[in-house]
Amino acid sequence: MLKHRVKNQQGVVLITGLIFLLVLTLIGITSMSSTALTEKMTQNFRDYSTAFEAAESALGDGESWVQNQGTTPVPVSTCSSSPCKVWTYNTFSNFWTQSTSWWQTNAIPYSSTIGGVATQPYYIIEQYAFVPYQLSPDALSKGQGYYYYRITALGTGATTTSRAVVQSMFATQFN
Repeated sequence: MLKHRVKNQQGVVLITGLIFLLVLTLIGITSMSSTALTEKMTQNFRDYSTAFEAAESALGDGESWVQNQGTTPVPVSTCSSSPCKVWTYNTFSNFWTQSTSWWQTNAIPYSSTIGGVATQPYYIIEQYAFVPYQLSPDALSKGQGYYYYRITALGTGATTTSRAVVQSMFATQFN
């Protein structure tokens, strides 16, 4: 008769399988956190892009307003009834640090409505300089030359924490 010997099991397959499952679990968790981070970065970029586009729209609105004036707008350094259209240069500083409520008080709102933003964009127009065509007293007194304006605009994204402040220099002439 044959005798069968009973082998003692070592458990190597069980331990190898558990280690393999542990490694797969760690890889899965790492890839999930990487995906979540990528989604957050994408959302933040989309939010900033929305803010930038809103600010650019307001900037264009300000440039159009200046261009469509028949006569030279008179700049002010103090304003009794906000919003004033054109300010003297450097009446304000540090536009990028101002709160949204400051912009709502001192700036001009965008003329249209933009969807998907926390607040509608605003802009400020400052008369920067006047450069006459000729350096003659006659040209200076008649205001014949180029008027330069600095236009600063604020746009927000879907949240107020995503903001974009953009500036442009705009030159035009009035007859």
